[in-house]
Amino acid sequence: MNYTEELARFIVHASFEGFPREVIEVAKKCLLDWIGVALGAVEDPGVRILKNAVLELGRKKQASIMGYGSRTTIVHAALVNGMMAHTLDYDDAHSVARTHPSAPLIPALLAVAEHGNLSGRDLIVSFIVGCEATLRIGYGLGRAYYEKGWHSTSILGRFGAAAGVSRLLGLGEKETAVALGLAATQAGGLREVFGTMGKPFHAGKAAMDGLLAALLAQKGFSAPTDILSPESGFGRVFSSEYDPHRIVRGLGTEYPTAGIHFKAYAACLLVHPVIDAFIALRREHQLEADSVEEIDIRVAPLNLQVTDNPEPEDGMEAKFSLHMAAVLALMYGGAPDSLFTDAMVKRPAVKAMMKRVKAFPDSSLAETEAKAKVVLKDGRDYSIHVATPKGDPGNPLTFDEVAVKAKGLVKGALPNETVDRIVGMVKNLEELDNVAKLVKLCSADKKRGKPLPKAVG
Repeated sequence: MNYTEELARFIVHASFEGFPREVIEVAKKCLLDWIGVALGAVEDPGVRILKNAVLELGRKKQASIMGYGSRTTIVHAALVNGMMAHTLDYDDAHSVARTHPSAPLIPALLAVAEHGNLSGRDLIVSFIVGCEATLRIGYGLGRAYYEKGWHSTSILGRFGAAAGVSRLLGLGEKETAVALGLAATQAGGLREVFGTMGKPFHAGKAAMDGLLAALLAQKGFSAPTDILSPESGFGRVFSSEYDPHRIVRGLGTEYPTAGIHFKAYAACLLVHPVIDAFIALRREHQLEADSVEEIDIRVAPLNLQVTDNPEPEDGMEAKFSLHMAAVLALMYGGAPDSLFTDAMVKRPAVKAMMKRVKAFPDSSLAETEAKAKVVLKDGRDYSIHVATPKGDPGNPLTFDEVAVKAKGLVKGALPNETVDRIVGMVKNLEELDNVAKLVKLCSADKKRGKPLPKAVG
């Protein structure tokens, strides 16, 4: 079997009518969530740096940079919008494939759909086939490559963008296979950059590279059309447990896209069970920070490996600190983006509380689980076990809850009536005749000549 051609065949021939309604609704939630997290990061310093650099490079006005009223080439728009969507680390994720599928996929699709005046139905179909490619190749690679230090969103995102854009451009099976081959040869990205601007840059670069791969394939560029085979350099280079059978198993009948997790908190997905645990302990026992003597946390080994940072240096690093996640949830009853600031990291009370946190790996726990215990100064103690965090497919956010999240992220950045129109347009996306109308609503007034004001997380 040529696994690349099999996947390409699905990408080319899948139809809107053939998708389960549940998967179509997940696609809509992904788009609305993406809009919220992207516009919520419009004032981020890293986004501004990249946006300014791009505007110097890409003068051709083909597609919009979200929230700025600026236009550039489709590849450069995808680059900036992709970084913007992953900057808050608040975007959707998939715990099995260990990736953020929408952050690199949607910006590539929006750029092409806006430039080509394509429909909402086109966008839904291209998103689903792109997301399936992302997640299924993640299944094929297994977990060893991530644990070795590769960043899955960076690697898998290129495939998703290449697949989705290939569908939008109407490429045939051979050209789509070439696009996947070009995505593979550009794949890369290290977990070492987590907690810096380098991590969201990965999502932007994946969007840009996947889009470019499809554009080149459209114009006759050559690349291997069997890049996903067991003997390919891609599989051998990245993973010792590569199994391409997982990529095509149930293709077209089973949809990993239905298993996307929508983040309820603005931090690394691996700390969400811990956040849920301490929100619950705080609420159920009316805990006050001053009464806490010790905090004990037990999580899966990988969760601790990625987030074992008891002394984050800034707000960005704090999103990857299990210790900070626990303290914010316990002290403030939540973990919105507005709490992950440089000032919060330096707050004496927060630093003192973090010293009381002890975290341990527990191989009996899944990555969606956490066990937490609080010992009070008067000797009392309370424990909890979280099996499925809020936002997980087993404990999902509804469309309306995603809408509340998105509205909170763009509060003050767009008029309420505009936000309501965006939500309504996404809810009925299959009826939208031109995606450019949606993109325009998400952009700043060009006459102002300035970006949207800072959003509150």
